[in-house]
Amino acid sequence: MKINEIRSRAKEKFSFIGYPSTKDELWRFTDLRYFKTLDFNGEWNSSDLSFEPLSDVFIIFENGKISQEKSNLNNLPNGITLTSINNHESLNFGSLINPDSSFALFNTANFLDGYYLKIGKNINFKKNIHIIFLTDSEMHSNNVRNLIEVDDNSNITIIEEYIGKPEVTYFMNSVTEVIINDNVNIDHYKIQNESHKSFHFQTIETKVGYSSCFTNHSISLGASLCRNDIRGRLIDEDSNVVCNGLYLLKNDQLSDTHLFMDHAAPSCNSHELYKGILADKSRGVFCGRILVQQDAQQTDAIQSNANLLLSRSAKVNSMPQLEIYADDVKCTHGATIGELDEDALFYMKTRGIDPFNANALLTFAFANEVLDQIKNNDIKNKLESLIQKWLGEVLS
Repeated sequence: MKINEIRSRAKEKFSFIGYPSTKDELWRFTDLRYFKTLDFNGEWNSSDLSFEPLSDVFIIFENGKISQEKSNLNNLPNGITLTSINNHESLNFGSLINPDSSFALFNTANFLDGYYLKIGKNINFKKNIHIIFLTDSEMHSNNVRNLIEVDDNSNITIIEEYIGKPEVTYFMNSVTEVIINDNVNIDHYKIQNESHKSFHFQTIETKVGYSSCFTNHSISLGASLCRNDIRGRLIDEDSNVVCNGLYLLKNDQLSDTHLFMDHAAPSCNSHELYKGILADKSRGVFCGRILVQQDAQQTDAIQSNANLLLSRSAKVNSMPQLEIYADDVKCTHGATIGELDEDALFYMKTRGIDPFNANALLTFAFANEVLDQIKNNDIKNKLESLIQKWLGEVLS
């Protein structure tokens, strides 16, 4: 099916179902009424935001449109294609999208640009591929569509970074489809550091082949309302999906994360570790669902969600879920919500550590379990700096 035809069908279906409401089970803790009153009709313009690439291979999108001038793709080796989604029409486009997802439908009908990344067979690319989305157009509707295809026996590290101009209101709606063949290892990082007046929605859909692993690290600091929908389909033996996440919230921010791991084959693993640190009147939502189908024997699935409240006014709704139809499995899930340990704080103060640094050290230690999962030192150093800055603002 041609992309224009897919667009047309998505537009027709979205006009019928519209945006979700709190009456929908998957949105019952996330109220979109204020978002729906806004008219995102701002004009596109080039961006004057600064950025710091974590590689000499990077591609820049300005308010949803590729900037060839600011990008650097000269160091891509043979076997890797990275270009605008508008320059390539793949048979896999739209193949993974949930047909009932309002924001994915809206994206399909309205995306302006995005990236297409194709990794050929037997590629072991050591450098990061850094994709940076810059947004600073007031009241702009920024829909970006991304597709990643990876052939057999390849390894790659991909960074998606979303940067927004402070105090600018806009709508970011990103969809990334990831199709992985056999014996592949992908490290995918998502850094969301957008305007605290923005609205950020992302859908990540991945299909994982034989003896392959898709690892997603998601760090969220910005946006007034942030929603992440991540779905992994483990379709062949020995496939693996790992999802690690950290959301840092303050003021009246809302972060909503929905994970769905679909185990359809034997001997597959999915491990999810998500942590939240919430200050002021912020709210967090976490829903993690693991489905183990009847043929998915010897499944190993672990899910954990832990939340640290820095204020009595902060709130978290955590909903871990298991749905198991096989009998030879190892599945666990857990959720915790709490405050800093008063005994630990007292101990540190008795050792001469002032209250600010005691709070900062314990809070950073809580987040550090997620950072410890990051193998790439450049990315880890960048995230540590962002978290330290955030802690300085919240605890001061």
